[in-house]
Amino acid sequence: MKFNKLIPELSVKDIQQSKHFYIKILGFQLDYERVEDKFAFISLEGAQIMIEESNGVWQTGALEYPYGRGINFQIEVEDVEPILQDIKKHNVPLFRNVMVNNYSDFIQKEFIVQDPDGYLLRFCQDK
Repeated sequence: MKFNKLIPELSVKDIQQSKHFYIKILGFQLDYERVEDKFAFISLEGAQIMIEESNGVWQTGALEYPYGRGINFQIEVEDVEPILQDIKKHNVPLFRNVMVNNYSDFIQKEFIVQDPDGYLLRFCQDK
């Protein structure tokens, strides 16, 4: 497995709930897991994220919902539509509806969804 140069590791409240959200709803793949540590390494089209049930080891302050305040993770995918359909099928609300942004040299279609712990995930595709 090739590791990206930057891989966020997210502290989560409930590893099973987070795995269900990322894998069953968003379509991430489980690449590696340490069940006893409540840790999972997941990926989607080259984007990589680690999730670990909060255990106090990496905690630099009070961990209160929503986690990850002030950050959103942009995940580029080939097509946002299948992800949107799965999100709708599971009645997960969008944090930000689908938008088409015209940047100087490309157009990008994107939306933002909030995971069970409050992390913002921005899915985008080039148009």
